[in-house]
Amino acid sequence: MSDVDSYPVVLEDLTKEFGDLVAVDSASFNIFEGEFFGLLGPNGAGKTTLINMLIGLATPTSGTAYVYGNDITKEYRKVHSRIGFAPSEGNFDREYNTMENLEYHAGYFGVSREERERRAEKYLNMFDLWDKRDKKTYQLSTGMKTKLLFARALMSEPDILILDEPTSGLDVETRKKVHTYLEELDRTILLTTHQIEEAEKLCDRVAIMNDGEILAVEPPEKLKRKGGTDVVEISLEERIDQVPEFLSREEFQTSLVDGGTKIRTVAPDGNEIAAEVSERLFRSGLEVKSIDIEKSSLEDIFLRLTERED
Repeated sequence: MSDVDSYPVVLEDLTKEFGDLVAVDSASFNIFEGEFFGLLGPNGAGKTTLINMLIGLATPTSGTAYVYGNDITKEYRKVHSRIGFAPSEGNFDREYNTMENLEYHAGYFGVSREERERRAEKYLNMFDLWDKRDKKTYQLSTGMKTKLLFARALMSEPDILILDEPTSGLDVETRKKVHTYLEELDRTILLTTHQIEEAEKLCDRVAIMNDGEILAVEPPEKLKRKGGTDVVEISLEERIDQVPEFLSREEFQTSLVDGGTKIRTVAPDGNEIAAEVSERLFRSGLEVKSIDIEKSSLEDIFLRLTERED
């Protein structure tokens, strides 16, 4: 598929089966250095299973993946040293306070005591938790626990940060703050989410996953252009009785609305079709009053790709 040393993460036909259930089916894609990569899919799509294979919590049935050229099935220790992982729910030690939890975690990676303290202070300040450093983790709000998960994942100074549904259950305001923190991190990031607006806001590229399969891997904007259907409405100064002949072709999907005072057409690229139609209407002697374009969204593409037959 590719040179495994050229990318931080390379998946090659990564597959995981649980009996007759194929949780991840031949997943293949690359993640670029410094990229914010999203794994978008509904609950049960196989996102968490895929992540569990990358971080060593599940063994692939077939295929494999590489992290900085290290095979996840054969060089787990090297892989683990490059990854910082934040699960969807906290699993903190209740006996330790916030700062101690971070320092304890860093100890697993052989970080010196002095360096642990420095990093803990750095990341608690980064996520606005310094004033909570002496609090037990059960005393923190849900949003604070989420930020602490990010801080803990960064304590090993990983090259890749993997986030599994990091904002699930957060209120809108806290989610926005968390998005701001993530956008400012200078890391290669792999994010799993079922929230379309989150993927569209944060990610450079998105892999859409459903029923264990990777259905598409593209930047959000390219996905929308590639598979979208924009709706263009052109208001006319006068009523017409039929669609102009040049718009009657099947590919335009055109109709008259509002008593013939508007032309509605559907196309992959609304801007392009609006310009062409306006020019042709002008040449045919019809005056255009206004043009409205309703752009397709990532949600439209997501629903179309993940639509299941009953």
